[in-house]
Amino acid sequence: MRALITVDNSMDPTTAVNHLYCTGYALYQPFVDSPDDTFKKEANSCAEEIANRYRANYISIEHRYYAFSAPSQCWTNLDDLRAKEAAEDFHNLVVALKKVLKGKWVMSGVSKGGITTLLQHTFHPEDMDIYVPYSAPFFDSDRDTTMQTYWYQNGWNQELLDMFMSIRQTGISDSTIYNIFYKMTFGGNTSDAHADTIYGSYLTNVALFGYEEHTYSDTASIRKQLYKNTSVMQQYGFTNYCDTVYAYMFDRCTFSLDSFGRWIDTLRAYPDAKQMPRRKVARRRAFEPFGITEDEWWVRQNGKIVDNHAYSYQAKCELGYYDLRYNLIVGEQAAPAWNAAYKKYVGVLRNFETPWCKNLTFNRSLYDRAMTATQNATKPIILIYGEDDTWTGAAVKDAFINGTNVKKFILPAQNHSVTFSSNTDQGKCDAIRAALDAVLGAPQDIKQLSLQGVEPARKVLRNGQIFILRGDKTYTLTGTEVQ
Repeated sequence: MRALITVDNSMDPTTAVNHLYCTGYALYQPFVDSPDDTFKKEANSCAEEIANRYRANYISIEHRYYAFSAPSQCWTNLDDLRAKEAAEDFHNLVVALKKVLKGKWVMSGVSKGGITTLLQHTFHPEDMDIYVPYSAPFFDSDRDTTMQTYWYQNGWNQELLDMFMSIRQTGISDSTIYNIFYKMTFGGNTSDAHADTIYGSYLTNVALFGYEEHTYSDTASIRKQLYKNTSVMQQYGFTNYCDTVYAYMFDRCTFSLDSFGRWIDTLRAYPDAKQMPRRKVARRRAFEPFGITEDEWWVRQNGKIVDNHAYSYQAKCELGYYDLRYNLIVGEQAAPAWNAAYKKYVGVLRNFETPWCKNLTFNRSLYDRAMTATQNATKPIILIYGEDDTWTGAAVKDAFINGTNVKKFILPAQNHSVTFSSNTDQGKCDAIRAALDAVLGAPQDIKQLSLQGVEPARKVLRNGQIFILRGDKTYTLTGTEVQ
């Protein structure tokens, strides 16, 4: 297992707070390239904000079977690619480091790293003084639909939801789209060629259109960008989004049409789809039976093993995954055909249809164990989610939040990169800080308030929160006076 340890030179690392951060995948390259960025004042991302607040030793860890933490010929033995084995990796590292690093310990992670954080509590609650999973979804099946329900019913106003649904419905039903993409490829007379065309990519974007926008943007930004896109479409002579293959053109992170003018120009130049020039597109390699060679599992790039299917394996066996079905878009009668196409083309679900993955069976015992451990937690757990994040639909359910040691915060106008440093809800963010401070102590740079002419302050713990008393006045750790 690979780990990167960074310390703040202004602190004594043997007594400082220790922040164990799990990506759930490989180490993030920015951590490797610029580890000192962890302690810059502006380092308030969900990955670094805890380390930054407490000037903590920052220990970023890589999950087994990812990148350089993949064992030799790992593709021949997947029994070791399990949550329990990964938890043992991290436990052994913590036990070793605690011999030198004597301060308090906190573990966090985002998304799959958040899942891994809560699973570490499940198997080794004694490892940490407090656990902080961010944006952590938990599924009780390999095709969970809770995210879909949340997507359609939460975080959207009706105008935006209607706009996104209109785009997706039209993208599915427009009969000219298939011909446009089909004719842009070579060898177009077989069903196999159909599967290899960028029509597959287009279906993926239709299926997920609005999903990543919901995940990584806030409602205000979505509204602003949609109006901007409307202006661009009108500039090219289209009156609305339903005039062309808009969904494929959208960049899925910022969903902006600004850079796709030449695509629109090309489509306008060939109103007859059959006259579209053919364009060579890389053909997807046919899926082969799993477990024969390394090339079917990992591909080496510059000496590094890049995983293709490790997460798919974990999701299918024990972590679960989401399923955004078409029945809410096209109706129950038309949904089966589109659901089949969605599973064929979209990400992890596509891998679920491969021969090696079809033979795997989901076991929800890990989910049950994790939820029971959370419900009965003896160590503090702070679950943080963004209200505008699609994945919040699969958040740990309220039934497993015991309210004493486990607290869940859903921050408004925040997404999959949710942070308590942003203060979108001052009260909730202060409560998160107070819960952390109650375990890890007051941050080093605000031990005392700089108020001239009054007596020294003292810290007190009240109802699980730390306050500063100075004379007859009471302050929060951020210096706000409490009435």
